[in-house]
Amino acid sequence: MNKIVFITASSDGLGYQIAIDLALKGYIIILNGRDANKLQEAKRKLHNEKLHFTFCCDLVSDTMINELNNFIITNNIYPDIIIHCLGGKLNNDSHLISLSTLSNSLNLNLFNAILINNYFIPIFQKTNSIQKIIHISSSASLNGNASPCYSISKGALNVYIKNCARFYALDNISFSGIIPNIIIHKHSDWAKKKIQDTSYYMKRINEMPLKEFATPEKISPYICALCDIDNM
Repeated sequence: MNKIVFITASSDGLGYQIAIDLALKGYIIILNGRDANKLQEAKRKLHNEKLHFTFCCDLVSDTMINELNNFIITNNIYPDIIIHCLGGKLNNDSHLISLSTLSNSLNLNLFNAILINNYFIPIFQKTNSIQKIIHISSSASLNGNASPCYSISKGALNVYIKNCARFYALDNISFSGIIPNIIIHKHSDWAKKKIQDTSYYMKRINEMPLKEFATPEKISPYICALCDIDNM
């Protein structure tokens, strides 16, 4: 039976690349995004288009869990793997730190993932097979070389992953995450920054060991490898 993967923020960028790569491997994909037209276009480009699903929802909305529950029950589809790609930096994220900005950043980069995990974990605990929950963190969580609220929220995400990995191991629920550096793609903030603030863009790219930023195509294989392995 093909494994089912729910990928948040997967109509573009890294989430979409992961969806493409996993669909080619035979996984059934639940795509997520806020734009229904964009989601349908993304689905049309997946291998075996008719196998896959789209869940159009703003995951930071107050109604998210109700919408997710309705989607799962209506379609009678339960994922074996969850991949959290939703996240990012807010425009007003700077020093002095605003508590409201920090709260919004935590909501975007951590809280929505916790809510989704909390919905699926009781379901996962009833199965005998290994279920996987994978998160995308950031190198800023380790070195702090980014906006303050973004760095803090990704750091909190790391601790959440480690704590849950220990707690749910006996339930055969594998919590994991990867910590990439800057990822650039066509519609990313860094693609815009390349044009709008070229000097800062060049400064940061010259700080990279290979003098280049990562791309979804280079990061996706690591996520796919985590999905493919049959153990924790």
